[in-house]
Amino acid sequence: MGKTLVIAEKPSVQTDLARVLGKSLGKFSRKGRDRNSYFENDAAIVSSAVGHLVELKMPLAPNGKKLPWSIKHLPVIPKTFELQPIEKSESRLKLLLGLIRRKEVDLIVNACDAGREGGLIFRYIMALAGVDKPLKRMWMQSMTDGAIVRAFDRLREDDRMQPLADAALCRSESDWLVGLNGSRALTA
Repeated sequence: MGKTLVIAEKPSVQTDLARVLGKSLGKFSRKGRDRNSYFENDAAIVSSAVGHLVELKMPLAPNGKKLPWSIKHLPVIPKTFELQPIEKSESRLKLLLGLIRRKEVDLIVNACDAGREGGLIFRYIMALAGVDKPLKRMWMQSMTDGAIVRAFDRLREDDRMQPLADAALCRSESDWLVGLNGSRALTA
């Protein structure tokens, strides 16, 4: 029998979800240690990011070194945007990637904060995971026990959430383009 992996945006929400969902799915046990803990029972795993774990990678100059701050290297417009782990939270990312890739995990639920940014955090993690497993969205407008139960009982299909994911990705990439090029142009 497979398990559902629920990914929250931050550890405090992870704890609330495990407490509330444990009443209907069965009590959760805490696994792991300190910053790399998560909750698990026979039916589900509840874990979290710690905000952004992944970022858009900075480009390199043709010689493979850091891109110089000069006008002659602008504009920087990559053919594809690459992702990289954020160094200070890399251990948390490794934990999540390990949970996502577990064989018994057959459904992954995005329980990150409602809106664009929560969706982006989840999408970037999934992009690095490189797995093809069903995804659903737990859309919570509040963190009351009742709202958590309703959101879990009414998981949204991933394709329904794709426009929001596309908007988040567009905003992230456009911020990167304008920020990198604008800052360097003004400085130079």
